[in-house]
Amino acid sequence: MKYLFFVLLLGCTLGAAAQESDTGYVNVHADPRLALVVNKPASANRPFIGKVRGFRVQIYNGNDRKKASQIKLEFMRQFSGIRSYLVYNNPQFRVRVGDFRSRKDALDLYNKLSAQFNPSMVVPDVVNINTVRKNKESSEDND
Repeated sequence: MKYLFFVLLLGCTLGAAAQESDTGYVNVHADPRLALVVNKPASANRPFIGKVRGFRVQIYNGNDRKKASQIKLEFMRQFSGIRSYLVYNNPQFRVRVGDFRSRKDALDLYNKLSAQFNPSMVVPDVVNINTVRKNKESSEDND
């Protein structure tokens, strides 16, 4: 029994001595595709196209489809750079304009439109965000 204990104790010390000769480096064997994911640029720099919760300005709400289409057309003629949407929620037709992430940005457009399109209001909605176009425009301005 003492002999067995002595052999185990000797084996433990030899194992400890083997670990002292370690070089301090670790070899990692990984899939080479992992380097592509790790070295990928931050997502903040990537353009985003998608739908998020935001705000639009509603410039018409009523039962008349023809009048809703006329108001949308009139808006499109005056503000060609701002997207407009004709939405039908039974039995109402609504014309909503703009795609804004914040209420403050929507209020800026509301202040421009409230005199011409009355009644109008800022409403929460799922909006389309496209930062690709903004990135292209800002890069063209820098050139």
